[in-house]
Amino acid sequence: MSYEEKNENINSKISALRVSDNKRVWAEDVTKNDGPFYCDETLEELIVRKCFEKVDHFAYKSRRSPISTKESKLHKKCKKEIVEILQRTFPDGKWEEERKTFLEDKEKGYKRVVPDLSGKIDNKGVIIEIQKSTLSVNKILHRTEQYNKRGAYIIWIIPLTTELGDKNFRPRLFERFLHTMYYGRVYYWYENNGTKLIPVHFEKAERWIEESVWYNEYAEEQVTGGYFKPFLKVKKPLYGEPVDLTKRFKFEDREEFELENEKLSAPKSKIYMDRNKKWW
Repeated sequence: MSYEEKNENINSKISALRVSDNKRVWAEDVTKNDGPFYCDETLEELIVRKCFEKVDHFAYKSRRSPISTKESKLHKKCKKEIVEILQRTFPDGKWEEERKTFLEDKEKGYKRVVPDLSGKIDNKGVIIEIQKSTLSVNKILHRTEQYNKRGAYIIWIIPLTTELGDKNFRPRLFERFLHTMYYGRVYYWYENNGTKLIPVHFEKAERWIEESVWYNEYAEEQVTGGYFKPFLKVKKPLYGEPVDLTKRFKFEDREEFELENEKLSAPKSKIYMDRNKKWW
């Protein structure tokens, strides 16, 4: 099992905090009518699940980005729209889908990889990978490392089935990883957008912790809550100006980095990213 699978499978808890009084409750002792509930670690809303075949538990309710779960028609359409424009815009770039020439070479440390799209811009090799939700961070690291060894610059694009919207959401591990890789932005793509991408920054989101008052065993008044506290993994999408892959992009040698709040690091790499100034 990959690091991402282990991380993302931790989606349930047997206890939670009740919003009304911030008291800890156990899934086997409550129903949904006793809620709402939230996680004391991430501050995300939880829902109680009463089960027949496994232990009653709480599950995260946070919405996710609308990503296709497999190489769907949308994934193929994204590749087709982008490569056709790149072939017209950079006729000498030799742009292709799924080029088969990235072969294994043990002496150079090369392993076989098949990029979604590859070609040249300004005489430099560029790789475009169209991300699927089933692709783990381990595979992202592997491919990025392999292209870096070959001197190619990479951009990861995430096609969405519908618009992301403005409400808070819980980015998946690979989205958080790419967000760090590209210095605080992720590139989303919508159908019929051609080479136009939507850069999104994951802004801090907060929740209100209700105030609760009680008395301890010494009859002393105790007060908790009554303030805003940031979520650990839920974020607010903050949109930058749309960017076009054929314009105002740059080649960047990325230093190694670690993903915040995760035991996960990435080696040096070469990335292809926009020239926009920070909008957050």
